[in-house]
Amino acid sequence: MKRFAYMVAALGAIAVTGCGKKGPPLAPLVRIPGPVETIAARRLGSDVYVSLTIPAANIDKSIPASVETVEVYSYTGRTPPPQGRWTAVATLVARVTVPLSPLPVTSGRRSPPPTPAPPAPIALEPGGSITVVDKLTADDLVQGRVAAPEPRDRGAPPVTSVEAPTQPLPLRRFYVAYAFSPRGTPGPTGAVAEFVLHPLPPPPAEVEAQYTQTGVSLTWEPSGGLIGFLLERTLPDEPPIDDLDAPEPTVPAAPAVPAVAPITGPTRYLVYKEVERDPLAPLAPSAPLNADQSWNAQPPVQGSAAPLPTLAFADAPVLFERGRCYSVRSVRGLTELVIGEASPPVCFKPVDVFPPAAPQQLAAVASEGAISLIWEPNAEPDLGGYLVLRGDVSDATLQPLTATPILEARYRDATTEPGVRYVYAVMAVDNRVPVPNWSAESNRVEETAR
Repeated sequence: MKRFAYMVAALGAIAVTGCGKKGPPLAPLVRIPGPVETIAARRLGSDVYVSLTIPAANIDKSIPASVETVEVYSYTGRTPPPQGRWTAVATLVARVTVPLSPLPVTSGRRSPPPTPAPPAPIALEPGGSITVVDKLTADDLVQGRVAAPEPRDRGAPPVTSVEAPTQPLPLRRFYVAYAFSPRGTPGPTGAVAEFVLHPLPPPPAEVEAQYTQTGVSLTWEPSGGLIGFLLERTLPDEPPIDDLDAPEPTVPAAPAVPAVAPITGPTRYLVYKEVERDPLAPLAPSAPLNADQSWNAQPPVQGSAAPLPTLAFADAPVLFERGRCYSVRSVRGLTELVIGEASPPVCFKPVDVFPPAAPQQLAAVASEGAISLIWEPNAEPDLGGYLVLRGDVSDATLQPLTATPILEARYRDATTEPGVRYVYAVMAVDNRVPVPNWSAESNRVEETAR
């Protein structure tokens, strides 16, 4: 009897442990992208170029980051909003969609190797960089909506009041970005880019451009015109005037201290240029037609590497037959640069109307059955070659002896007849298309064939 009881108990234990009953279903794993830790903002007049790096990993360090969209927010104030209040008071500047890469599916069977996809022209993916433009308006230059204070925990100590600074903080422009997962879950708040909203210096006026065979020269009037030019220089004090009938001078009221003091110092200038693409150059890889490229904003190209203290700029080479535009911006400050609006652009297409110089020191030497010519080579960078001219002594006009330009500064004429006296000259041509420029004739030389 006891043995039977033991057997029943053992069978019951086996039935309980081996029933295979499943527990409650587990929640799906949710990937949350990491914060945007690299972000920078560069202001050019009313345009702010915001560059950032898309998170490469999720908050749990898994890669690649599960990112579907990136949103960029901006805010104007003396301090940035609290981390949990950005989306409530800030302005959405841009929303960029990040294409998701399909995850590889593995199975027990051996599958053929996947077909490699064509390389993307620009890496819009986790770990890649994007740049968007924020165009400032008058509403963006004033204090934004102040965020309500975050609720305090019951066990947290009371917040002590902080005395307001005697000097008000300057208005700043702040930028932050959030990466969102395919489920719409945002990552945590990352780094903040900011700059002070200093008043902008006025742009220079009357930008003029001229070009020669070797380069382009720009000149412009000073920022703010003549008055602005004089205000940057200290004027001498006027001598006192003794006038007994003059009324007592009134003491003017102290001016209000502005929230943002303008940056002092001399005005300098940055030159920007845009050159038409070379039609003979191969096309660079680009995104498909009608694709959104707003995330790949490119700031204007600087023609001058550093701010110029003068009112002139020289650019070389000319690059004939390719249109170009120049604009100039005023710059204030030394360590913190404040760059103003661009001047009206000056646009033109340089035309090569400059012929090469006439070849020099042409000499002729007769030999058996031929006359050899030699001259000093030209130094023009766009030289296309030389044309050799020949005629009789009685000819006023010489005829081309070579059908096409030759490259070397020498030529052997083996088509002479013995006893005939010939006259030679050489002309240089450039490589302008479709019609080259021709130089004047070189010095003429005479020689009798043998």
